[in-house]
Amino acid sequence: MPRPFVAALAAALCMLPAIARADAPPMGVQRAGNVTIVRQTDPAALLVGVEYVVPAGLDRQTLTQSGLSALTAESILRTPVAGVPLADAIAAKGGSVHWNVEANDVRFYVESLPEDAPAVTALFLSAVAKPDFSAATVDAARASVDRKFAARQQAALQVGLDMLAREASPSANSGSPELGSPASLAQLSANDAAAFYARNYRRDGSVVSAAGRVDALPAGWGESFANALPPGSGKAIFVHLPALEGSSRQFVTHRDIGAPWLIAQYPAPPIDSKDFGAMLVLSAFIQRTLLDVSGMPSVVSATIGSRAIGSIYSFDGQPPRLTLFVNGEIGNPTQAFETALQLVNVLSQTRLHGSIDQFKAAAAGDFAGDADRLESRASLGGLFAGEGASPDFLNRTLAAIAATTPDDVRRVAKKYLNDPAIALVLPRDNS
Repeated sequence: MPRPFVAALAAALCMLPAIARADAPPMGVQRAGNVTIVRQTDPAALLVGVEYVVPAGLDRQTLTQSGLSALTAESILRTPVAGVPLADAIAAKGGSVHWNVEANDVRFYVESLPEDAPAVTALFLSAVAKPDFSAATVDAARASVDRKFAARQQAALQVGLDMLAREASPSANSGSPELGSPASLAQLSANDAAAFYARNYRRDGSVVSAAGRVDALPAGWGESFANALPPGSGKAIFVHLPALEGSSRQFVTHRDIGAPWLIAQYPAPPIDSKDFGAMLVLSAFIQRTLLDVSGMPSVVSATIGSRAIGSIYSFDGQPPRLTLFVNGEIGNPTQAFETALQLVNVLSQTRLHGSIDQFKAAAAGDFAGDADRLESRASLGGLFAGEGASPDFLNRTLAAIAATTPDDVRRVAKKYLNDPAIALVLPRDNS
């Protein structure tokens, strides 16, 4: 292993904390018809959060309907309830609601104080069951999605991820931009949104996952969501496009940013793979080593550095991916870019010597820290239960990390970290 990496590893081994220990909150899973209902009760929580997952994502829209899933979801949040849009009505009750569109699903997350949960739940279910797709509501939703699109274009990392999603997805439409574009949204009508809802907002395959003060939710809250949607299921649309000619897998775009960004993406295992724990450890290893060898000025804090240089293991993606990202604004961009790609190369060819306990501790701490947020707990519980795996995501993941060996890390690096797809997001004045 090259000398800089040895030094970085030694420093990292000294600084990482001991492995995290945590117990998952009480969890229960039931099936109501073809709907999965997950409960994670935490009496000590201050809030209750519920994630509603419907198979109505990007793979349900054609290429000419880019942004339709997002427009439909936003129209639900704009549906008048008690004379005001749903999102405003929930806010007036002290709650919050938002959505995310993914390759296969749309996810709504609703959060509130325990005492407000019954009223907030009733508001959300009423809008989901009978959304308003009038021209006025859909026009307001379109304007909102346009604003979100404009904000998203200013985030270089997200721009790069959007570029690479198209390359990694098995179907062209499932890798299309989550929000479409202003041009594609302008072509969509209120009738398009109504038809998309009618086809795809079906109960089969839906997941409802609650975390926190679940005891405060009204009786039958999970079944009520199932009953709010008609029976049956929608149908995914597979859109195949021929592969691009040429051997390069580099994508370049320009934005109004101050420095170039490198985003490199590799395939990764899903949560039910034997490689899951090893990939979590490998991701933690890369994150910390990149920070140490990137040439970042010493005055930059580790917290800021982790937002500029690091790795993201998207095990909930379709398909799962490992992403490395480097913001060229901090440190030497050429050195940082080269270091990131060289590090991955070295990992796939060199066995790690000595103990990896500190990196396992880091992986466990990262996962437990991310899972500490109420929304993450609801999402992870639904993800693991929906995939047919044990819903006890925390203990299951900690066990997978603890069982990882140095040989596992090398094997996984060699198996997955080859031939990355690379996105470069450059400043507009950079030739």
